[in-house]
Amino acid sequence: MPWCAFLNPPLASVGISEDEAAKEDREMRVAKADIAKIAVMPRPKILGNPAGMAKFVVDTKTDEILGATLHCVDSQELINTVAAVMRLGGTAADLRDGIWTHPSSTEVFNGVL
Repeated sequence: MPWCAFLNPPLASVGISEDEAAKEDREMRVAKADIAKIAVMPRPKILGNPAGMAKFVVDTKTDEILGATLHCVDSQELINTVAAVMRLGGTAADLRDGIWTHPSSTEVFNGVL
């Protein structure tokens, strides 16, 4: 179930955390980046709010997205896309390889995953 705290920028999450995945003995990789450092994601900079970070917990065997935490401009919308991919059995590669409109915050998927 995705959730969001409407901070500035918003904080949103879905799925399980890195710690929870470790407790379940899941083999995982963690993909994360500071929003200000994601070159392919200019929208937050354009809006003057490049604060925050993005983090994805991904199963290394299946490429299944186990969880995501987004603290950035538009995260309240982005998290719904992540949740849909998780529900539909998509993978991190599906998000990473998507062709997203430019400039948009969805480019976080290209830049982090």
